[in-house]
Amino acid sequence: MSESTLAEDEQELQHLVAELQEHYHRSVPVDNVVQFCVNFFYNKLQQQQQQLDSDTESTLSSLPPMSTYNLQDRRVSVSAESMTPRNNNNHGSRAYITSKKAKTREQCERIRASVADHFLFRDLDEEQYRDVIDAMVEKRANKDEHVIEQGAVGDYFYIVEQGHLDCYIQGRKITHYGAGGSFGELALMYNAPRAATIVATTHDTVLWALDRITFRTILMENTSRRRRLYESFLRDMPLLRSLEPYERHKIADALESVSFQDGDKVLVQGDVGDRFYMIEEGEALVYQDNKKINRLGRAAYFGELALLNDGPRTATVVAHGPLKCATLGKKAFNRLLGPVLDILKRNSQNYFEVISSLPSASIPQNIPHH
Repeated sequence: MSESTLAEDEQELQHLVAELQEHYHRSVPVDNVVQFCVNFFYNKLQQQQQQLDSDTESTLSSLPPMSTYNLQDRRVSVSAESMTPRNNNNHGSRAYITSKKAKTREQCERIRASVADHFLFRDLDEEQYRDVIDAMVEKRANKDEHVIEQGAVGDYFYIVEQGHLDCYIQGRKITHYGAGGSFGELALMYNAPRAATIVATTHDTVLWALDRITFRTILMENTSRRRRLYESFLRDMPLLRSLEPYERHKIADALESVSFQDGDKVLVQGDVGDRFYMIEEGEALVYQDNKKINRLGRAAYFGELALLNDGPRTATVVAHGPLKCATLGKKAFNRLLGPVLDILKRNSQNYFEVISSLPSASIPQNIPHH
């Protein structure tokens, strides 16, 4: 790679970092910095792809095969796959999974454990987890074999099943990977050349690899699908109907999904409050001093009192059957729900008066509380 190309890359990187910092400072406090950065680059990627899609079709047919490029001497640009998520299929990624790769139950469990805490996979639903695991293929490497090469086109995301590998940037060792480690996601996320070289240091190193098309389709469609679902869900909430579309859009990007089983305690009376909840699916029962005072269903919200008053939880909330909630942390709650805080405060002041004036048999549904 020439010095002029490196200078161009450095200048482009500095511009992106400056733009990211500008967006960050306009949005602070941020509840989840990693999610904020992912959303920023995802939006940049969509903008870039919209520009590329307009002229890619006319140029791809005339390009020579990738193997004719000298990847060490040229700057690599990858733009073959469209990153535009499809709106007509909640699980469109399955169309890219042509066949399942045979794996034992133990191997499936190890793959899932490896990606479960990875920030890119954290919010995948059960079907998408199966897509990821089904699409993984086994690859082996001998000692000193280069699994990926700095500057080459990113084609796979890897999870280490057994063995060890070292990571080098410009010939300098940066880190190493062992069983359960993963690498290769950055080039796949940002449609860029590999940023490092990965070399196996043990014989018979075993890796699980996820190809570029499936990886990007599952992740990008998951982000887009979740955003559409949350925006639709937020429009159904009377509390948030007064918000502008862009305000609901920002809330949708900040929401995290959490699931509970029947009988799970979502909140416990007396605990410190740090999250606000909105019910996506299912029902929850509300108890105060061990007495049931309310039943909540879809689009109901709870957890706001402790955040508004900086006090302990005033009630216990228990899942009544399977329960799925969208949740905001305290910082995001204060920042993003500013336009409706007055409504929340007014509802919270009236809540106990309303509840205490009703016989238990006539407690209304979906009164915001806690």
